[in-house]
Amino acid sequence: MTRSTTALPIPETGNGAGIALAVRNDIHRYGLEGMLRSLDIVSATYSYTTVEEASAAAATLPIDLLLTSTIELGETQAATMTRLRGLGVRLMVLLGPEERVEQAWAAHAHGFLDRSALHLRTVRDAVEDIRSDRFHVSASLARRLLVPGDTPPSVALTGRELQVLQLVAEGLSNKLAARALGISENGVKRLMGNVLAKLNSPNRTLAVVRALEIGLIRK
Repeated sequence: MTRSTTALPIPETGNGAGIALAVRNDIHRYGLEGMLRSLDIVSATYSYTTVEEASAAAATLPIDLLLTSTIELGETQAATMTRLRGLGVRLMVLLGPEERVEQAWAAHAHGFLDRSALHLRTVRDAVEDIRSDRFHVSASLARRLLVPGDTPPSVALTGRELQVLQLVAEGLSNKLAARALGISENGVKRLMGNVLAKLNSPNRTLAVVRALEIGLIRK
């Protein structure tokens, strides 16, 4: 197991993020460590080669967010993902040039980053969004998910359905979305159910990604 912890200056709010990396490739992991260490919103980094190792450490370490890639996620047991969620650890996923969002683990993700367009600004934006309970998809990745030349399929959402979907993409719960729209929580659930059916998506995360792919909503 590879593990490193780095204490960084914590902002005046005292709420810097503890971030774990689960990346097998040494070069990729070291590069990500360097980026995270340079961010003043990160208080500590913890490095591992598998999601299971990071999950075990999260039981005793102040880890807020796990950054990993599809390679490591493909080898991760469902129970491990459930344990991370139970510990309150949010998941940020790196996608490579030829990779797409997989249903098997997408429901656990709180954000996606384009590995081919990583720089300090995009990493910082992702950390800030996810820690604020906003679903994050980097701009370059949102553009790339829709393959050039593809014709987006026609999806007819009502105005209310689009409003609900946009609020979900911004990280609002059903209760908060209902409050924002002035409708009941059951009304939001019904509208979201319509959205999932029309986008052929099994969960909210994939619905948001799909909507970004076809330009229904913007981040």
